[in-house]
Amino acid sequence: MTGARIYRRTQLAWPTIVPLLFVGGVIVPVFVVNALIVPMWIVSGALLISLLLFSTLTVTVTSDGVEAAFGLGLIRKRLMAGDIESFMPVRNRWVHGWGIHWFPGGVVWNASGFSAVEFKMASGRLVRIGTAEPDALTRAVGEAVGRSPGSHEPLDGRGLMTRHVVGIAAGALALVFAGWTMYEGFQPPAVAVGDTQFTVTNGLYRNTVPYDTIRTVTIESELPRVGLKTNGFAARNTLRGSFRVDKWGPSRLYVNLDTPPFVVVQAGDSHLAVNFSDPAQTRKLYADIRTHMSRSGR
Repeated sequence: MTGARIYRRTQLAWPTIVPLLFVGGVIVPVFVVNALIVPMWIVSGALLISLLLFSTLTVTVTSDGVEAAFGLGLIRKRLMAGDIESFMPVRNRWVHGWGIHWFPGGVVWNASGFSAVEFKMASGRLVRIGTAEPDALTRAVGEAVGRSPGSHEPLDGRGLMTRHVVGIAAGALALVFAGWTMYEGFQPPAVAVGDTQFTVTNGLYRNTVPYDTIRTVTIESELPRVGLKTNGFAARNTLRGSFRVDKWGPSRLYVNLDTPPFVVVQAGDSHLAVNFSDPAQTRKLYADIRTHMSRSGR
């Protein structure tokens, strides 16, 4: 806006900054410890871009109107003075949220806190801009448009409260599920050796191998090169789930590559490899499988 500046205030978006820093502080060290360099840079870059775009909200009032701009100013909202029909200070409810939220009939731009000024535009749309200085912003807008605050039916987000609650619950469940998946991925596989079959389980991944389907079972000091993960968990040397393996093709792995040996089972045309951090436990598993295979006539 090119008109004479009447008011300008920048507000920190704490509801955005704190979660982003928390997520970065939790996830990035995990990537560093497990030498996941590419994911670390991708996540770090995404968090940095988010901070640059949404860490502040600057509200400027000039003789031309009102402008709200997040972060670097690439994301902004301009209200021309001639299009403002009425305006008044309001109080946000939690359901209005922080950031940019669209509601039936209007939109909210808010960095933090609950104070705001709401504008009714000539189009009938409502625009609510958060501010730590609602009275000062209201006076500045009055000076820009040449009239006092008016009144109109304010934006009401109560009808969307259920949707917000569902969204928050879904987000919380997604975070819990992601955390559980990562935790389970680092746990050792659980192997149950029975009379007719053995079963390997880790988190979401499970394989049951009947002895009468096994072509070979060996104990190996190393595995062929592991390629693309097709459906599994991979964190540096910890692999769980489905992978493509050189010479084997699609395979199921429950291994830590840095703690050989590995029990390798070929059942039909597929391969399964499993080991433990304790080599003695891996060798015992191999012996148990061979013993049960012998008893079953294999």
